[in-house]
Amino acid sequence: MADPAPSITLYEYGPSRSARCRWTLLEAGLPFTSVDEGPSLVGSERLKPFHPLKKVPAAEINGKPLFESAAICTAIADLVPEHQLVGASGSWARAEHDQWVSFTLSEMECWVWNTDMNSRVLPEEKRISAHLRQNGALFRRGARVMDSVLADREYLVGNRFTITDIIASFAVKWGQSQGLIDDFNHLQNYLERLDTRPHSTLNRIGNFQT
Repeated sequence: MADPAPSITLYEYGPSRSARCRWTLLEAGLPFTSVDEGPSLVGSERLKPFHPLKKVPAAEINGKPLFESAAICTAIADLVPEHQLVGASGSWARAEHDQWVSFTLSEMECWVWNTDMNSRVLPEEKRISAHLRQNGALFRRGARVMDSVLADREYLVGNRFTITDIIASFAVKWGQSQGLIDDFNHLQNYLERLDTRPHSTLNRIGNFQT
């Protein structure tokens, strides 16, 4: 008899990083319960048991809370090894996944997030605009690396689609929304290629990120 499907609840808000988790769940073919109450969910007491800062995405997987989109996506992919959405623990493919996820978050996504925080999200009196230009330059520095890697491959790990691409493409798309990848043809092609996948959630990415 087949093992029962895992119990998964995803706390999400459409244009946020939770779009990564939804995409991963759809690629994995796993049933899940969605809790999406719009922007009012963010900061609500409902999220406190699942995220210490009451942010989305957060998830409950088989009764255990988990937060941060990259962690949630990786945990989901590990539930369905037959789909090969992430390299097995201890494999070189898993090391490369960890490498590109870390690179994406530390060398690309943090800069566009800071720009949005200080141009859209925070109240105007709390914004610091002095470093916005530097944010763009630092994002492009990371984007240039990824663009060069994608010059001779279609995907980041093993040259096949994995959740590494879900995580990375979200940051690339975010940079595109700020006009930061106009000079990177390979990244533009990467987004177009990923957006043709039936379960892609790249079109959910909007001006408000969480």
